[in-house]
Amino acid sequence: MYEIIDKILLFISSTAVYLLNMGSGYAIIPIILSISLSCLFQYFEDIRIRLAGNLLFVAICAFVPGYIVFAPLLLYDLFNTRHQYAAGFLFIFFLVYRSRFSLSVFLITTLFAAVSFLLKYKTSRINTLRSEYNELRDASSSFSRLMNKKNLTLLKNQDYEINLATLNERNRISREIHDSIGHMLSRALLQVGALLTMTKEDDTREGLLDLKASLSEGMDEIRNSIHKMYDDSIDLYVSAEKLIKSFDFCPVSFEYDISSSPPLMLRQSLLSIIREALTNIMRHSSATEAAVILREHPGLYQLIIQDNGMLDEFRKQKVSRLLSGYDGENGMGLQNITDRVMSFHGNINFNTDNGFKIFITIPKEGLNNSINNIAGGNQ
Repeated sequence: MYEIIDKILLFISSTAVYLLNMGSGYAIIPIILSISLSCLFQYFEDIRIRLAGNLLFVAICAFVPGYIVFAPLLLYDLFNTRHQYAAGFLFIFFLVYRSRFSLSVFLITTLFAAVSFLLKYKTSRINTLRSEYNELRDASSSFSRLMNKKNLTLLKNQDYEINLATLNERNRISREIHDSIGHMLSRALLQVGALLTMTKEDDTREGLLDLKASLSEGMDEIRNSIHKMYDDSIDLYVSAEKLIKSFDFCPVSFEYDISSSPPLMLRQSLLSIIREALTNIMRHSSATEAAVILREHPGLYQLIIQDNGMLDEFRKQKVSRLLSGYDGENGMGLQNITDRVMSFHGNINFNTDNGFKIFITIPKEGLNNSINNIAGGNQ
């Protein structure tokens, strides 16, 4: 934009001088010629075209000396380049053909050439400063975005550490209550039971029975509180992220989209499946990246674990043996995963077409019955 303004000023000044001092019937020719060459230089930024155009114009001035007043307009595109010293040919031209030019034309052309050089220097400096400003602004914006991203990461990690510390503290408190107060109440109940077998007085037995009932009620309350604290101390997101962060075989992306926390037994099973799957990636895969996705849908929970490790036929056969329930070298990892999913009446699919993928869905309907059946079977 600045270059166009500079050229317009030089063109108006050169035209005015030419019309006042060199007026003729063909005055339009140098005007059209200078405009055409200047536009050509503006469109083609090749320095060779600019140099050739300037030399051509100076050669034309040898036959039509009056055109020389337009030379500063064309030299504008040559200044501040590696060929700017070619402008010295203009003064050599004046010396060779000095008899054809008046002193006023020489001085005016020299003045316009100096003004053209200063305008080009000024415009080039402005463009350089503007470019540096834009680069600085872009760098500042990038740095600001980077700092915001780091701050968000720090806040996220801080929340993660606080949540993890809170859960660990709950777990510690529940263990302390279980180990201290729980054992004390259990011992007190045994002692009351022993006294009941020894005493013969009805009033004493009645008091001991009331005491035993109170101790039993307190024991039940403590047991329920401990179980609730223990249930709350296992956060699926925090525990899964902790597993993934400790896995250093390859980068693992983690996506979590569960709004309501699943039951404790399902949380424990999902964490065990993730742990087993990551172990299998480390043992059986050549993966360079993996992904763990936990999602909640209206009617089911979904777990997807995948990696980009390519399996050859030997490894595919090994996976088939694992799926069949026996692999003499590598145990029953995938079979254990399958058993855990089936215990919740879920579905599991394995895919080895592009890497290795485990796709698991656990229906919410009948989940409590499945958990009760598992708990009953464990007992």
